[in-house]
Amino acid sequence: MIQRVAAFFLLALTGACAPTLEDMGTVYVSPGKYDLLKCPDLAQRAMAASAREKELTSLMDRANQDAAGPVVNALIYSSDLSTVRAQLALLRKTAAEKHCDNLVGDPPKPVQPPR
Repeated sequence: MIQRVAAFFLLALTGACAPTLEDMGTVYVSPGKYDLLKCPDLAQRAMAASAREKELTSLMDRANQDAAGPVVNALIYSSDLSTVRAQLALLRKTAAEKHCDNLVGDPPKPVQPPR
């Protein structure tokens, strides 16, 4: 019994050391996956990934209207969405390293409040 309680507290304490979602992107996408692509190819892949992201978020929004929606989202859509977002992040990073202009799918810029 004491060993189980100790194991629980050890897991709870080390839970704070878990990687963030941003760090987990490498789980979904291999680093360097897009290194050999040229800027037009990066843009094309970014457009496809951005369209897939929009499709998945739409499906998740529609599923949330049902009582079982959160379960469906967790079981079906969340891993796909994480993969697509990791791909988009890697595409943006690769495009920035290659100094590509006009990569579709750039993250939205924050809106500045009026002064």
